Formats: sequence, C-alpha cells, structure tokens
Amino acid sequence: MNNLQLSKLLENYINGNCTPEEVSMLNHWYDQYQDSPNFVQDLSEENQNLLKNKIFLSIVASTDQTDNPDLPEIPRPKIGIWWLKYAAAILLIVSVTFFFLNKSLPWNKKEQLSSQQIHLVNKTGFIIKKILPDQSVVYLNPQASLTYPVEFKKASREVIMEGECFFEITKNPNQPFIINSNHIITKVWGTSFRISDSKDGSSANVIVVTGKVSVSKKGANRKSDDEVFLLPKESIVFKGNKNLLYKEKHADMSSVAIWNHVDLSFSDKNLSEIVKVLSSEFNTVIKVQDEELNKVVMNADLTDLNLPDVLEVLKASLNLEYHIDNDIIVVTKKN
Repeated sequence: MNNLQLSKLLENYINGNCTPEEVSMLNHWYDQYQDSPNFVQDLSEENQNLLKNKIFLSIVASTDQTDNPDLPEIPRPKIGIWWLKYAAAILLIVSVTFFFLNKSLPWNKKEQLSSQQIHLVNKTGFIIKKILPDQSVVYLNPQASLTYPVEFKKASREVIMEGECFFEITKNPNQPFIINSNHIITKVWGTSFRISDSKDGSSANVIVVTGKVSVSKKGANRKSDDEVFLLPKESIVFKGNKNLLYKEKHADMSSVAIWNHVDLSFSDKNLSEIVKVLSSEFNTVIKVQDEELNKVVMNADLTDLNLPDVLEVLKASLNLEYHIDNDIIVVTKKN
C-alpha cells in the first residue's frame, strides 16, 4: 500500500466510510508499520488530529464497556514480573499522548468529552484499579461503582461512587476533586483516603491516609459550617439515623493498611513464605487454598506497591486468582 492509498484509506476511516474489509486492511497495515514515524505525513494537520481523536475515543470505548461485567484477563508475562514497570511506562506514553491530543481539541469537543460519562461497576470478587483522566487512581472493592467523565471540566474534577473505594488523587490546587456518594460529599486537593458509602446502608465513613480532605452531608439545606476537615490518621462517620457527622482524630489505621506502599523483594522464596510476609506487612489475612501453589518458588521485586498491586503481580506471574471473602483474601489456581 503506497502513501497515497494509505492517506485515502485513513481519510475514509476518519469520516466513517470504511468497509469492514478496509478496516481489516488498516489493522493489518498498522500491525506491520506501527513503528514507522511518517505513516500519517500525507494527511492534513486537521485530519491528523481527527485521526488521533478518533483512535483515543475508540480506546475509551473498548476499555470501558459497562454492558460487560467481565474484565479482560491480564496476560501472563513472558519474562519475570517486570510487566508492572512496563505497564507504567505504557501508561506514561498514553498520558503524554492524551496531553497533546487534549491541547489540539477545540473547545466544543472538550465540552463534549466532559459531558460523556463512563460508568464502571466491579462485579468481580477482587479489587479493580482504575486510572482516571487526570492520572488519579481509584481502587474499587467488590460491588463498588464509579461514574466519571471522559475528560474533567476545568473548574473541578467530579465523580460519583457507591460502595467502598480507595482514592489516590493527583494534586492540582486549581482543580478540586469532588466525590459524590450516597450520603456525603468529599472534596480533596491531592491525597489518599478511603470512602465507604453504600446505597442500602444508613451510614458512611471516610479515613485519610495522606493529605487533607473535607467532608459534608448531602442535601439542599447544607450549611458551610457543616464542612468538616480531616488530616492524616483522622476519620469521620456519618450516622444517617441522627443526620450527624462524627470526627475521630486518632483513627484505627489497620483497616487501610493494605493501601500502604511498601518496598519488598523476594529471592527464591516459596509462595507460602511470601504470603506470610505480605499478611504481616499489610495487616491482613491471606490464605492459599492450593498446596501446589504454596510450593511455587519465585523471585519478585515489589517496590513501592500496595497490596492490590502486589496481588496483580502474583496473578500475572503465577497464573492464579484471588477473591475477598469477609475481609480474608483467598488465593486459588486459575480455572
């Protein structure tokens, strides 16, 4: 395929005029020449930007399918467990690409993106990690849900959640992060904390690990002096039957220990030994249900990871899976 044919085909793709055969041809061409630096040089600058926008929106559509509760399996890495570092590099590339793409979008297109909402529900038995458009990270516990825009508005970053989620928010003093849950509103500027607020419950709570947040009750008659500020190792509980917020200055942090980032490394250790260290380090109970798994020997560099990320490394490296059962993490062989 020469450059003129390719340019015409890409223009058809941008305008939505490609036949299924032409889309297949494009996919085949991309697999062969994706590293070529000049594959869109014959397109106008406007069409190059349109192509980038369309590819980005296709990625969003393919990675956030709300109708399909099953998440794609993480492929087992071919070399060790360094996949997490490679994944971080890929995410960095995507975020940089999105930055330039975002700059090239006209104002009305940005408004359209900020009005498009993505709804994610964790229907699995394990924790799901989601990276938001501003690179903030949200971990959804089983049965939790999160709704967020394709792109945040300039004035604020607003999301809606239900269930139990842990947030690690990217700092931005000019764009507060606001979380609407069933009973409370939580405003943050850059911090890590857990929120638990279910639709069928009569209470909610927030516990802060780092940074500073403010919490207020939902409702049209909410007063400004109802806003309560929390610092690290402080928590607040909302009691629906009394419609009151109760602040605790010295919170029990054991329930959020799994979110601490730690530096661990293992050399020629059985999984049973690794699990014992993880249980102690993260103050939780981890059980391996298969004796063969317990005997598996592995090397692992687990630098600056929390427990959910560590478990994702183990899943990919050892072809296992886990689920949470009454706060106990149960590790099993993948079926």
